[in-house]
Amino acid sequence: MFYLAGTIWVCVIVFLVVTWFRRPEKVRDVFRHFLKNSRIFVGIVPMALLAAGFLTPLVPGDFVARWLGDSAGMTGIMIGTLAGWCLPVPPIIFYPIVAVLLKTGAGMPQLTALIVAWSVFGIHRTVLMELPLMGRYFVSLRLMSSLAFPPLAGLIAILVADGLGVS
Repeated sequence: MFYLAGTIWVCVIVFLVVTWFRRPEKVRDVFRHFLKNSRIFVGIVPMALLAAGFLTPLVPGDFVARWLGDSAGMTGIMIGTLAGWCLPVPPIIFYPIVAVLLKTGAGMPQLTALIVAWSVFGIHRTVLMELPLMGRYFVSLRLMSSLAFPPLAGLIAILVADGLGVS
């Protein structure tokens, strides 16, 4: 995890140096956007993580383990798919919820299906943005063509976890 974060920061610094040499006038814009966007993260991300911390004791672990745990198998993957499809929350709230589910006993394949379903189907994006802008034909074609992705991702997660020896 730290290697990935370090790699990202090295890339950011390299891009900043390249920008400095090629177009030094843009560096001021980069820092202005950085300061503008960092205020959002400094205010929102800690609150979302704090809310997830308070949410953890409220979620019944035995319920989560029964329906979304590793022992739930394909049923858990389908429940994760349905839950991911129906959760109308932004990423800043969604990922702390996923962290709480993981901590309270949900399995990786089930959470993989949940995350993929939320990313692909997102009922809030589909109803509020895609349907009015793109129309019923496009939305139904997109949804039908990607219907198998979340369960398939859950099954692949089972295979990968078995191959890596992770339970």
